[in-house]
Amino acid sequence: MIIWGTGGDMVNLGVLDTRHCDACEKDRPFNIVLQYRYFGFYYIFNFVTKKKYLLICNVCSRGWELDAGKLEPRLQNAPIPFMRRYGLLVFAGVFVGFIAFSLFVSAVMAAISALSR
Repeated sequence: MIIWGTGGDMVNLGVLDTRHCDACEKDRPFNIVLQYRYFGFYYIFNFVTKKKYLLICNVCSRGWELDAGKLEPRLQNAPIPFMRRYGLLVFAGVFVGFIAFSLFVSAVMAAISALSR
C-alpha cells in the first residue's frame, strides 16, 4: 500500500517594514510570509510543488505577492524544512542504496558459494 498526499504551510519570515496599508488606511507593519505546497509519500518523503512570497499587513492580513527571484538570494537560511524540500531525493537515494547493497550481497554470496565447491 502506498500512502501519498499533499499539504501546505506558511512560514512567517518576520517584519519587513512599516508601509501604508490601503485596506486599513493607516501605516502598518508588514510581514514577509512564505506560502508553499508540497506532495509526499508516507508523510516523510516530500517535495515542494509551489511556493510564493507574500507581503502581508499584520492587522488586516491583506497584501501582495513578491518576486521570489529577487527575495530568495537575500534569505540567510532555507525557511522550508529539509525533508519537505529534499525528502523525495532522500527516498530515491535510500532506494538506490538498498538495490546496490542487495546486488553486492548477492555477488558476495555467489562468490562464497563458488569458493566452497
